[in-house]
Amino acid sequence: MIDLTNPWMRRLTRPDAVLYGEEVGAGPTLLLLHAGGERRQVWRPVIDALVDAGNRCVAYDQRGHGDSDGELRALVPCADDVAAMLDAEPPGCVVVGASLGGLAAMAALGDPATRERVAGLVLVDCVPDLDPHRIRHFLADIGMLGTYPEFIDDALAHVASLRLAITEFGRPILLVRGGAGSPVTDDDVDRLLDLAPQTTVVRIPGAGHLIAREQPAVLAEAIATIATEWPALALLRQLGAGQLDHPGGKLLDHLRRVNRLVTDWSTSQHVRLAALCHAAYGTDGFPDAVLPLDQRTRLRTAIGDEAEILVYRYGACDRSKTYPRLGASQLPLTDRFTGEIITLAAADLADFAVLTIANELDVARTASLTPATRRDIRTLITTLATYAPGAAAQALADPSVS
Repeated sequence: MIDLTNPWMRRLTRPDAVLYGEEVGAGPTLLLLHAGGERRQVWRPVIDALVDAGNRCVAYDQRGHGDSDGELRALVPCADDVAAMLDAEPPGCVVVGASLGGLAAMAALGDPATRERVAGLVLVDCVPDLDPHRIRHFLADIGMLGTYPEFIDDALAHVASLRLAITEFGRPILLVRGGAGSPVTDDDVDRLLDLAPQTTVVRIPGAGHLIAREQPAVLAEAIATIATEWPALALLRQLGAGQLDHPGGKLLDHLRRVNRLVTDWSTSQHVRLAALCHAAYGTDGFPDAVLPLDQRTRLRTAIGDEAEILVYRYGACDRSKTYPRLGASQLPLTDRFTGEIITLAAADLADFAVLTIANELDVARTASLTPATRRDIRTLITTLATYAPGAAAQALADPSVS
């Protein structure tokens, strides 16, 4: 159990400032950047939910805020701060930026070296196209127009560079926008989609501009549902899963379909992430590994320890020795890599069964199989119903396994 009340403190020395932050959790890493006038503690409810779902979160007070010193006068120093934060993290993390934090993140991603360290970007009620009149009017309404006047002028002067950074980003983006109290308009969203068609947009009607403060649980759910898969996808693409043949198409397509099946069955985040990477080490039925076993740390960084262990067990399963024992309340799984026997029970066994059912169902749907093979798949899923009755019932109702 991770102690959410006792995060590990972080200190980042910059040429003209010292930034203070904290980290907590284990799993895919999210760097959270707060809005102007706030401090890192605004993320606490969001972080609690994300960590509970199986993520690692890092949050700093930005320069001139909270415990951090320095002055907030221009966008470029904030962008350089974000780049330094990312340099201190493993590659492939997700950046979450709200308002000021989103502007700083976008400016930082204008640098190709910084882009390479990021798996995706979550913009919280923030877009690259800032209409000066509308932004000044909004800031005046909330009493912030005179708080950072030099920074506001400077940020508005960087719209062209922010647009270019988003255009060149090329990685997934999630825009979480507020409701009636938000300065982000439908036209702003349309322009963002033109710049970055890979953007997903989620609206939270019950929130204004400061979504992390006003609707933290809904914000955390949106991030956990969409963005926490990005580090795994980035790693899989880097490893060539999109080019590797698999029955019914390419391996990455198969992995994503299995992930969608598991997600539809409402399982936990670690099972969803395991589904997305379940063949990373190869399997007894698909020997082409994209990641050697001596590089397991890379997968742990992308999906977390719990999900990686499930991936390993699925890939290591010696089916000829393990499957005849399916149905036992404690399943002795024979490791084809080491010859060891691992006993699965309770939740671990249910997770293994869900992953197996989803994999077999997708193969049945997409591959060219003999009638005998389809009967074998149906028999296997029927046996696995002992451990995962809901998933098995949905799979068995599919025409592909009839």
